[in-house]
Amino acid sequence: MDNDIYKESFENKFLQTTEDFYRSKEFPSIESNGKILEYLKLVGVLLLNRYKCIDEFQVAECFDYEIDEARTYLPEEKSTLTTLIALLETIFFPIDILNIIVEKLQLLVLDENKYQELGVLFKPIRQLTKLKNKLLKLIETHVYGKAIESITDDLINNPLSYIETIVNIHEKYLKLIQETFAGDQSFVAAFDKVYAKFINQNPISKTTSSKMTLAKIFARYCDTLLRKGNKAVKNDDWNEKLNNIMIIFNYLNGKGIFMKFYEEMLRKRLIDQLSVSDSYEESLISEFKNKCGYEYTSKLEQMIQDIHLSEDLTKQYRTHQKNKDGNEISFFSVMVLNSYSWLFSPPSVIILPMEFKTIYDKFTTFYLNKHTDRKLTLLHPYSKGELQINFTTKKYRLQVSTYQMMILLLFNQELIWTLEQIQDKTQICSELLFEILSDLLKSKLLISDDPLTLNSRIELAQNFISDTTRLNLNLPLKSNEPKDESDSAEAVDEEHQMPIQTTLVRIMKKERTLKHSLLIQEVIQQLTSSFKPDISLIKKHIEILIEKEYFQRDSNDKDTLHYLA
Repeated sequence: MDNDIYKESFENKFLQTTEDFYRSKEFPSIESNGKILEYLKLVGVLLLNRYKCIDEFQVAECFDYEIDEARTYLPEEKSTLTTLIALLETIFFPIDILNIIVEKLQLLVLDENKYQELGVLFKPIRQLTKLKNKLLKLIETHVYGKAIESITDDLINNPLSYIETIVNIHEKYLKLIQETFAGDQSFVAAFDKVYAKFINQNPISKTTSSKMTLAKIFARYCDTLLRKGNKAVKNDDWNEKLNNIMIIFNYLNGKGIFMKFYEEMLRKRLIDQLSVSDSYEESLISEFKNKCGYEYTSKLEQMIQDIHLSEDLTKQYRTHQKNKDGNEISFFSVMVLNSYSWLFSPPSVIILPMEFKTIYDKFTTFYLNKHTDRKLTLLHPYSKGELQINFTTKKYRLQVSTYQMMILLLFNQELIWTLEQIQDKTQICSELLFEILSDLLKSKLLISDDPLTLNSRIELAQNFISDTTRLNLNLPLKSNEPKDESDSAEAVDEEHQMPIQTTLVRIMKKERTLKHSLLIQEVIQQLTSSFKPDISLIKKHIEILIEKEYFQRDSNDKDTLHYLA
């Protein structure tokens, strides 16, 4: 049917008749917002008189019935139905009445003790698009404002409190919305949108000078739960903590950056043997895998596997040495780590003390006899050991790094060394050596002139005394501290380069021709399960692929791309 004929012969008359019917009725006035529910019911009576088959005087149901009836006979390809809905809302809810209702809704939204009353009022308006949208906006604004208010500056250095605070916000308002609005999906979706905005905009960084990102705070939260000594996880509440982690993870935009921090912290937990539970570690990795796929967690799984294999390897080597030499070597343990998963920087060249080199060489021979196609590299910055002091009356045991061990064992040969001599004997770089010696001097085990220079004489403190017999001297070195998160972000961008370009080519190869904006949407949709790609990064790689002549812009429409075979 010709559109002009349709409008003239039917649509205009249909809409006019509907409007005349309702305009001829007398609408009650709302002088106060206390009569809103009555008004909605009385409006329902007017609709009831038009459709006698309706049993309840609810405006929402009557309104919906009017629309459903119209939907059965109005042509789908025409805009009549949309116009009808707008007309009915204008008739039933003119500006003055709409403002009174919205004002009432706003008062109820702001007072969380009156959400039961809000729920009663919601029932007759849940199908009324205009009112429902107004209520959605009010809820979004209220929840976001309350969430921001709950974040205080003192949470910045307490990842446990920060994450649990935002988890509590999620639990409180999701429950409130589900109960008040009967699980209406549009309100749940609105809450998800607001909550994602709240946590990813990182309110802490806006209220402080810190560059701390949610990804790093979140990784630190996980590390706190999974690290020995923090007592953050009590006997039976891991499942609850795991659920909290996955709530935040599901909303987190920077999953790639988070994983960089998480990998680094997991590496430290495993190397330092500070993981509180293997099962906790593995269950969390499994949840990440279920959410983002195998590639997202492949390195984590390899790291866990390496630790388990290393435990078996240590037992095998101990048995081998006992059978070969008849000696128990219970003091020895080893970690053989896959270079692909652990990504350690190449260690500097040092001179190992003979006591340590002999042990290392024996194990290397044993291992390479089992795996002839492999290569072992000693990661001395991450190795550690225990020394016993025999020159004092009381016997002390020292937990030390490889570097500290190398320096202290020199004093079995001479009681006094210059700093330059120590460097010649160990080949430890100057900056690192100064830092290590400074820590040993603070322990009072060594004594020297102050400040340290290459000519400083370093002497063993033969009258060394300590209140404890076991001393942990193996403290973190500043030179080994992790890089700033901006470096991690750059590494993530580099890591995402290949999947973004591969996805772009795959989509264009299938579609052949596609709008620039639609291509970006499709890439985001396909990659979101693994990570949320930044739009600017996608655009960058589109340009790269154009330069490489994978794609070509349409000569008449620069927003259209063609795939080049």
